[in-house]
Amino acid sequence: MTGWPLVEDAPDTADLAKCVHCGLCVNACPTYAITGLEVESPRGRIHLARAVAEDRIPLTEAVQGHWELCLQCRACEAVCPSGVPYGRIMERARAQLDAAPPAKGWQRRLRRFALRNVVARPRVLAAMLTPVRWFARSPLRGLVRASGVLRLAGPLGRLEAQLGRPGRPFRPREAAGEGNVALFTGCVMGELFGDVHRASIRVLERSGANVFAPRGQGCCGALSAHDGDLEQARRLARANIAAFEESGGEAIVVNSAGCGAAMKEYGELLAEDAEFVERAEAMAARVVDFSEYLAGRDLPAGRLRARVAYQDACHLAHAQGISAEPRALLGAVEGCELVETEGADMCCGAAGIYSLIQPAMSGELRARKAAQFREHRPDVIVTANPGCQMQYEAAVREAGIEARVLHLAEALDEAQGGESSPA
Repeated sequence: MTGWPLVEDAPDTADLAKCVHCGLCVNACPTYAITGLEVESPRGRIHLARAVAEDRIPLTEAVQGHWELCLQCRACEAVCPSGVPYGRIMERARAQLDAAPPAKGWQRRLRRFALRNVVARPRVLAAMLTPVRWFARSPLRGLVRASGVLRLAGPLGRLEAQLGRPGRPFRPREAAGEGNVALFTGCVMGELFGDVHRASIRVLERSGANVFAPRGQGCCGALSAHDGDLEQARRLARANIAAFEESGGEAIVVNSAGCGAAMKEYGELLAEDAEFVERAEAMAARVVDFSEYLAGRDLPAGRLRARVAYQDACHLAHAQGISAEPRALLGAVEGCELVETEGADMCCGAAGIYSLIQPAMSGELRARKAAQFREHRPDVIVTANPGCQMQYEAAVREAGIEARVLHLAEALDEAQGGESSPA
């Protein structure tokens, strides 16, 4: 007997059994840190999953609520001595929520529609975000902010607070065989963070790489997987595998931590797909984070005279185990004074679309970051994920300080001379 309504995508019994209830995960968990509740910890959520799996409790709205409050930051995995694959468990637990009578079912359907029909469709996404880029750089934005109307705008107001000043979009354009390093451009990243892609290319080329962005690639599928839409995540993974197989390139460099973590786990996502599993594993083996690729390579040191607070992106530090490399790259820059803030490796509350669907918890976590920024007064805040960048834009305003928020690639590129410096 099992209480899972969608058995084929249910959490694996062996995965659940790995948890020995030691509790080391509890103090690493952001939602436990805020609430102090066992049910809002990894151990508590796994206990609920076991109870549902064994048909001891029904999949109620309360159970669903505890799972959906999880950020899926995977900080628990980094400290777990038993190797519990918590991220995989939560994705599969959330996959049950559409098959069960769900809490807030209309909200889930709306999210799924947006992720499938807007985020995953490049032309639709471009059409939606073109006016957003215009607004972000127009005088109208200042007038709207001054009017106070954004305080009444709910999710739109929260999004505006997170929006920086996006530059031109960056979209895949090259055919196969045009370099030895393929750049993954993603979905929202290419539309709102085109400057990050351009900075990444300049820095990579100064390290000796020949970079190209192959056509045919698209959304990595992480947002869908985290929301429990594993069917859509697999579709997107297959499309990316086909695109990067055709493109060639020794390495696939990813400058978005969440995308990189998802792509490194394509083999796991497609483990039951006989046609794609080996191809998925082969692609995953080529995926490297931007900082991971640069580690140990010759780079111009550059100069950036600033107090810099590096904030770990969860899916870089916890899911990929990369935290020393970005700091080493920044530490090699002349004049860069690294400022370590308390909780630099704790989730900022962005977590993909989490800040939109769980604004209260997201706001609590952002406030913690803002308090640290207010105390340490960095000139520049650096991270390695677009969602984190957006959350820190809001945190800087909340802290009431003058600080710039940059991606690691932008900080290194600026130190090396930016666009004016030859690759």
